Amino acid sequence: MRKVDGMDNIIIEKLTQLMQNKIQKLKSFYEITEKISIAVVSNNLEDLKNLLIAKQKIIEEINEIDKDFIPMYNNFKKTNKVESIFALEDKITGEVSKLKALFLEAKNLLQKIKEVDDKSRREVMDIFQKTGDKLEELSKNKEGYLQYLKYYTPDNYFLDKKR
Repeated sequence: MRKVDGMDNIIIEKLTQLMQNKIQKLKSFYEITEKISIAVVSNNLEDLKNLLIAKQKIIEEINEIDKDFIPMYNNFKKTNKVESIFALEDKITGEVSKLKALFLEAKNLLQKIKEVDDKSRREVMDIFQKTGDKLEELSKNKEGYLQYLKYYTPDNYFLDKKR
C-alpha cells in the first residue's frame, strides 16, 4: 500500500467532484423511487408512467458520470496498486478521506433505493397476482354462464305473419 502523493490529489479532487455529482443524482433517483412506490400502491398509472420516464433520465445521467468516473478510478487504483480506495493507508490526505465518505454515502443511498425498489416490485407482483386471480374467476364465471345458456335457452321460434 502506498500513501497518496501530490500528483494524485488532482485526480482525487476530480473523483470527489464526480462522486458528489453522482450522489446528487442518486438522491433524486431515491426520491423518484419513493414516488413510484406511492404511484404503484395508489394505482395512478399516469404518474407512474411519468415517474418511470424521469427515473430513466436519471439513470442515463448517472451512466454519463460513470463513464468519466470508472476509468479514472481504475487508473487511480492501478497507479496506487490497491484494489479499492479503502485499502490505502490511514495516513492519507483529507481529499481521500472525503472521497471514502462519499463512497459510503453512495453505498447507503443505493441500499435505500434497493429496499424501496424491492418493496415496489413486491407490490406490483401482488397486483399482478390479484389481477390474474380475478381474470381466472371471470373466465370460470363466463364458462358457467355459457353452459347455462346452452341448456336453459328456449328454442328459437319464428312467427310467420302471412298466415
